Amino acid sequence: MPDPYLAANFLHFFAVILMVNANIINGLIHGQAKVSTPLEASTLLNAVLLTNRLIMGPSLLIIPLSGYWLMTLTGYELTESWLFISVALSTLLIATYLLGLRLERRLHSIANRSATFQDSILPIEYNRTFLKAAPIGFGALLVSLAAFSLMIFKPF
Repeated sequence: MPDPYLAANFLHFFAVILMVNANIINGLIHGQAKVSTPLEASTLLNAVLLTNRLIMGPSLLIIPLSGYWLMTLTGYELTESWLFISVALSTLLIATYLLGLRLERRLHSIANRSATFQDSILPIEYNRTFLKAAPIGFGALLVSLAAFSLMIFKPF
């Protein structure tokens, strides 16, 4: 019979690693989409939305559930400062995901509309929306890395 602690720990680490890597991959794809034609950008942003749906969304569900499971298995309480900060960071990560997802859908819509009209470049509206989305994505990456660090080092 599998060890519940090892199973919960594996799930937790795996979900966080997926989240961090999906953040990095999405950032790279966004950078490429920004300098692409509308048709290429639409295709690239479709990959971003797919990554969000298949990797980020499930990871954001698994991280708090497996974290709670680990907390109950190890006997930690939310009064532990590193654990409280981790919960706050996870909540912030979910908020950045939801806000970023909204902006990414908008970017995809703008690129689709431009591709439909066979424009050769992305409109200014795309760049304005991208300038709103980029700090959110970078912030999500920083929050993910901070949570990952707390998970490994438990400094408090």
